[in-house]
Amino acid sequence: MEEFDFGPRRASEFRHRAFWALFEERHPEEKPRRARHGPWFWQRGLPEIGLVITMYVAPEPNLVGVFFGRNEKLGAVDAQARLKPFQAIIEERLKIRPEQRFDGTSLGCTWRVNCFAEDNWPAMADWLVTEASRFERVVTELLSER
Repeated sequence: MEEFDFGPRRASEFRHRAFWALFEERHPEEKPRRARHGPWFWQRGLPEIGLVITMYVAPEPNLVGVFFGRNEKLGAVDAQARLKPFQAIIEERLKIRPEQRFDGTSLGCTWRVNCFAEDNWPAMADWLVTEASRFERVVTELLSER
């Protein structure tokens, strides 16, 4: 009988190029909006409001998530400070549950999922885009009300 190791894996074993290729294939509408990307993240630019939404994969703790990131080129350098006064309203409108909270201080959302299981990748890509779109819609609406 063959033994399988289901223990923790290292991030360096994650096939990030293949994941982001699948992400782009499933969501080609994201490419023209991409502000920046790297092995672990993809930023959707919102230049009209000076923000970026960062979608990321953290394979070692088996997390994917969305948060308002930093991108100097787009002028998105103080997102957390700008949005902090509205954090409770944003989280309420997004219906973010405590176990989904990014880190308690930053505005974001996470999903625990086995990132190494490639059959999870389509759902991960779809979740990232869905959540990024929800964040964008809520924040755009909120900032337009002010």
